[in-house]
Amino acid sequence: MAVRSFISIDIEDELIVSKIRRIQDDLLSTGAKLKLVEPQNLHYTLKFLGEIPEHKVQEITEILKTLESNTFKIHICELGCFPSINRINVIWLGAAEGSDKLIELAKWVEGKLTEMGFPRERKKFTPHLTIARVKYAHNKQQLQKKILQLSDIDVGEFTVSAVRLKKSTLTPKGPIYETLYEVLLK
Repeated sequence: MAVRSFISIDIEDELIVSKIRRIQDDLLSTGAKLKLVEPQNLHYTLKFLGEIPEHKVQEITEILKTLESNTFKIHICELGCFPSINRINVIWLGAAEGSDKLIELAKWVEGKLTEMGFPRERKKFTPHLTIARVKYAHNKQQLQKKILQLSDIDVGEFTVSAVRLKKSTLTPKGPIYETLYEVLLK
């Protein structure tokens, strides 16, 4: 049986989560049709693995056990969208302080999993925290204006203390994430 999975850094700081919720509400106030990321699902993805055989979960766990990293801070700021302001599919928050450490961790994960046979990512890793997906372009101009208005937002910082291997179960109401393995940082 296959397991849909990814490796992430979860956002668990309650103050940060509440600030993100306010930003999401602000985006909803435009009337745009958005699918918000649930508070318990907010995370920075280091590597999306897709559907993997169950036996690979244990192999990935063994690799993650070798990760040696200290805790560090991420300063969440900058609101943006993919692929562009003219065609908004995903709305995200970036990282200032700590982005270099996120990139370093993603490179480590990428290198180890490439050795294990996973395909290398074609795109360069860009640290981003997805907060909403656009269902369809309704009130597009109001949404564009709001994104530009919030582009320099400062959400605050939190301490990264764990890297997790997560299972994602897709449901009609949205994904349900479950931690399969957690590496605590020093």
